[in-house]
Amino acid sequence: NVSVILVGDESLIKEQLKINKINDLSKIEIHHSSETIAMDEPKPSMAFKTKPNSSIVQAIKLVKDGLADAIVSAGNTAALLSSSLFILGKIEGIKRPTLATYFPSKEGGVVLSDAGANMDVKPIHLLQFAAMASIYAKNIKKIDSVKVGLLNIGSEKNKGNVLTQSSFKHLENNINGFIGNVEPRYLFEKNIDVVVCDGFAGNVILKLTEGLITHLHKWMSSKEEVRDNPEVMDTMNSIFNNYNYEAHGASPFLGVKGIVLKCHGACSEASIESALNLAYNFSSKNLLSKIENDLENDPSLTANLD
Repeated sequence: NVSVILVGDESLIKEQLKINKINDLSKIEIHHSSETIAMDEPKPSMAFKTKPNSSIVQAIKLVKDGLADAIVSAGNTAALLSSSLFILGKIEGIKRPTLATYFPSKEGGVVLSDAGANMDVKPIHLLQFAAMASIYAKNIKKIDSVKVGLLNIGSEKNKGNVLTQSSFKHLENNINGFIGNVEPRYLFEKNIDVVVCDGFAGNVILKLTEGLITHLHKWMSSKEEVRDNPEVMDTMNSIFNNYNYEAHGASPFLGVKGIVLKCHGACSEASIESALNLAYNFSSKNLLSKIENDLENDPSLTANLD
């Protein structure tokens, strides 16, 4: 019951369909766009005005017009977010959307929010990130309640900068399941479902983790005693594959009034496939409506905080 709309240069899309020997187009539609937004676009936040016929903008408009249920993109993050906000808007009461990234862990995985959409934030933003990420975590982890932590340099209540200290009391008063501060070193060990932070810290953690995982895998694979032992290699690969971002598809922009999923810029077909599955689940489970209902039923989540 799922069809895919491929948005981009029609001639290039048809060429790729032919190369990949995809002849059955009954579930595939092509939507031509004549412009592209590069990863190094000078002003990506203005792309919805300067490049209205780009694939990102055109794909978002399909969602806006009800012709598509979700957008999956591995393109320019700033262009994707700004175009989504301009065309789709925000959920009522939301100050800023958040990029929520799923990390696997020994305890079943954690949602990191924000992972790069907002460099400078206020306590109200972190509060809303926690609320939206909690709903997201409940659904992807299939749990009834969540444990939420605030990323900090120490576990004590008075630790951190002005932002984290101020945010702590608001999370403590308004978020069910708030467990306090969480140090980065416990991100993969602690029994926790959601960790909130500003986008700068979140993006650093995201990219450091990706780099470290890749580095360790290459380093260990180069060792003769590992490389020449199939059983050891299989065990090692199964562990590292659990932390492969490709297996987890994409990260949603929570707070946008539409399903917008961002894939890694260097992703492969495996990541796109996972992202499409996530888009389907996001739509079929009406996660947007659930977020909107929670915000509507709890005025403290949309209040103006210091």
